[in-house]
Amino acid sequence: MKKKLVQTIKLSIVGETNVGKSTLLNNIFKKKISIVSRKSQTTIKRKTGVLSFSNKQFIFLDTPGIFGSNARLSRSTFKQASNAILESDLVLLIVDANKTNLETSLEIIKYLKSLDKEILVVINKVDLLKKNEYFKKLDNIQKVLNANNLISISALKSIGINSLIRYIEKNFNFFYKEIAKINTNIINTEFVEEIVREKILNLIHDEVPYSLKFKTENILKKKDGSYKINLSIIINKNSQKPIIIGKAGEKVKKIGISARYDLEKIYKKKIHLFLNVKVKKNRQEIDNMER
Repeated sequence: MKKKLVQTIKLSIVGETNVGKSTLLNNIFKKKISIVSRKSQTTIKRKTGVLSFSNKQFIFLDTPGIFGSNARLSRSTFKQASNAILESDLVLLIVDANKTNLETSLEIIKYLKSLDKEILVVINKVDLLKKNEYFKKLDNIQKVLNANNLISISALKSIGINSLIRYIEKNFNFFYKEIAKINTNIINTEFVEEIVREKILNLIHDEVPYSLKFKTENILKKKDGSYKINLSIIINKNSQKPIIIGKAGEKVKKIGISARYDLEKIYKKKIHLFLNVKVKKNRQEIDNMER
């Protein structure tokens, strides 16, 4: 049987931390693909989303923020991000419309050009600009970055998302590839862990240690069709336990309720989520989890 081919473009999404990369990806797919938090460096592992539009496939790769002073990465995380960029046919460089310092974005463009990558500059958060400064800001960004391809959006407010997809379709090359399929009906352990991470970051803010690791102990399907998930939150030392657990377990309970709500909404299944906070046994345990 012949494999069915479709015109495809593979895109990676890059930019400084917290410019809206994950928000854009989630908005494109109208559901949670990447985690969103106020804390920098929350996209830890690469996410893939496949969009079909006008008989074409857009394969989006969201990557950790590997650029900027706030980017703190393990070697494995940096490798994931670099590989995504190398794989892609087009790189979307997300720029915050409200930022005046564009040095990091310039560095990214130089890096991408050294790889001979097609670049589309996507100016995000334009909804926060005053009407009288909109064109001035966009003109300045275009001049500073010397951008040939540029489009403005608001990922949070869903402004310009369809225009972005159409712009990509009309202005960049697609390649015939086998149809990509991602099964969203199977509960993915990595995705569960990322949802829990998001809830911790949003609830605890600056107190949360970056060294948090997660391990899904098991996922069991029950007779009634619901799922029981046991997940361990791994911390470095006992003194960090109160940060995650809270008084009388109040914080970890809120984390669990919020994560369960998102998981049930995504998978359209009843979820029983049980969180356990553990202290790591040794450095080797954490190293193995990073691989």
